[in-house]
Amino acid sequence: MDVVIRAARAEDRPALIRLMGALNEFEAAIEDNRADASAAESHLDWVSGEIAAQGGVTLVAESGGSVVGFLSFAIEEDPGTFVRPEHRRHAMIWDLSVDAAARGQGVGRALLTAAETHAKVAGIGEIRLYVLEGNTRARRIYDEAGYRTYERLMARRI
Repeated sequence: MDVVIRAARAEDRPALIRLMGALNEFEAAIEDNRADASAAESHLDWVSGEIAAQGGVTLVAESGGSVVGFLSFAIEEDPGTFVRPEHRRHAMIWDLSVDAAARGQGVGRALLTAAETHAKVAGIGEIRLYVLEGNTRARRIYDEAGYRTYERLMARRI
């Protein structure tokens, strides 16, 4: 699939809401604490505000004139002194979603590569992301793209 990666524009909003809704539904099937597609618009608005405030960007993958995927990342910094100063500033991928019909065709990988390029241009030397433990497909893709487990967030319902 031929895709063009570019910064999201205002006219992409309906596609971003649709893709966020699909991501919400997918994650809700893995974790019962996740919101469904009905929260897509409000979550997108919140993410967009945070991404802009933190100097990040939302990228879209476009194919045949349609948005088939997106990725949002922010520029973050580890608090405190437990990480050496030269490693504290990093890019953090918040959301990545690819249309079901476009999966398996390199769209997600193209979005990851573009995000890494944007981060490098901004002087960032590391990019991070969170992935649900049960999202084995995404974990495999991230492993293949060279990502490694850095931390493990564990939870227990009480």
